[in-house]
Amino acid sequence: MAVTMKQVRAALDPEEPDYTEVVQLGPGALKHLQALIASDEPMIASKAAYAAGLFTGDEAREVVRSAAASDDPIVRVAAAASAANLPEEDASVVLAELVADPDEGVRKVARTAVPVNPSEELVARLEEVGTESANEGPEGAPEAPPTGGLMPGERPDTGAAGMPGERGGLMPGESGGMPGR
Repeated sequence: MAVTMKQVRAALDPEEPDYTEVVQLGPGALKHLQALIASDEPMIASKAAYAAGLFTGDEAREVVRSAAASDDPIVRVAAAASAANLPEEDASVVLAELVADPDEGVRKVARTAVPVNPSEELVARLEEVGTESANEGPEGAPEAPPTGGLMPGERPDTGAAGMPGERGGLMPGESGGMPGR
């Protein structure tokens, strides 16, 4: 039985897609994943890009490659993440451009997806673009210093929120103990 777009969308449309279901549909799903990547719906396109990387073979690699060439950075991030699931040689092909993507998020995900044994082309590309530190932007300009994992308003001593009217992370009227104790 032929795989339909309706079946592929049914697996990918939920907030938490069922990627296993897409793979179980078989390689016939790849043409539909390609169509979704080409759509003007970045969220479903990104899910389709990730799903394509769960398949094996040249067709799967080409679908992920098409996602890597998307105009939308959300889709390119998904392609980079998906490349981590591809065989090393295929991942290297997909990641060769993404490691130098103009979008910082795409570059970060692509660099974490570099296989243990990347192709010579990918190694050369990484050397060409260099590796940015976590605190540099795309132009090498420093970003804001790290906050040590604290959100604005949190204090390092307790990690408790420092919102007006709160004491040590408590809302006004709270004592910190269980009622009746």
